[in-house]
This record gives sequence, C-alpha cells and structure tokens, in this order.
Amino acid sequence: MNVLSMHALIGAYKPEGYEWVEELRETISGNVNFACDYITQHFEGVSVSKPEGTYMLFLDCTDWCKAHGKTIAEVEKAGWNVGVAWQDGRMFHGPCAIRMNLALPLTRVQEAFERLDKYVFNEEWV
Repeated sequence: MNVLSMHALIGAYKPEGYEWVEELRETISGNVNFACDYITQHFEGVSVSKPEGTYMLFLDCTDWCKAHGKTIAEVEKAGWNVGVAWQDGRMFHGPCAIRMNLALPLTRVQEAFERLDKYVFNEEWV
C-alpha cells in the first residue's frame, strides 16, 4: 500500500470519514445498478451479475461473441476505439469476458454505455 492509500483508508474509518464513505458507497451502488440494468435491457448475449465488495464489473460476452462471430479481443478493441477504457477479463478466469471500472461519476458511466450500445454491442462492425 502506498502512503496516500494508507492515509485515505485511515481517514475513511474515522468519524469524519463516515460521510465520505457513505457518499462513495451510494455513488458506486448507483453506478452498479445502472450498469447491470442497462446491460440486461440492451446487450443481448452479455451477462453480468452485481459485484460484491468492489466497483469492478465483470461482463461475460460468450453468447454475444458466438452470435456475432467476434472474439473478446475484438470486442475489447471496439470499446477502446470509441473511448471506453475497459480490461480484458481473461486474466481473471473469464475466457470471453471484460472488466469495467465503475468508480467514476454516473454521467461518465452513462456516456460509456451509450457508446457501447451505439457502436459495439448493437451495431454491426468490421
């Protein structure tokens, strides 16, 4: 742990840090709820479950990739090409998965999902 992380952790568990921690929890919970609902409603063939104790979302794209003849590497690249920074999930034992960081403002999460909807998961691309 670096020095800044250590002091942030100490501060979060002091009484004056409780308010900040609660606001952080609310923000991340809202982002997770938005993302999971959006995926379920808009990305057919992509499955997700709500994370426990983290702000990282794990998208299983197995069915989507099979239906569209794409590899997870191609999906990852397509997201990066439209400005969505996400991570290959294979190193986390998801052979056809993507990891997404949801620790950011909701407006940025919404923008990312609109891009993924329009340019990756619901658009035919080469």
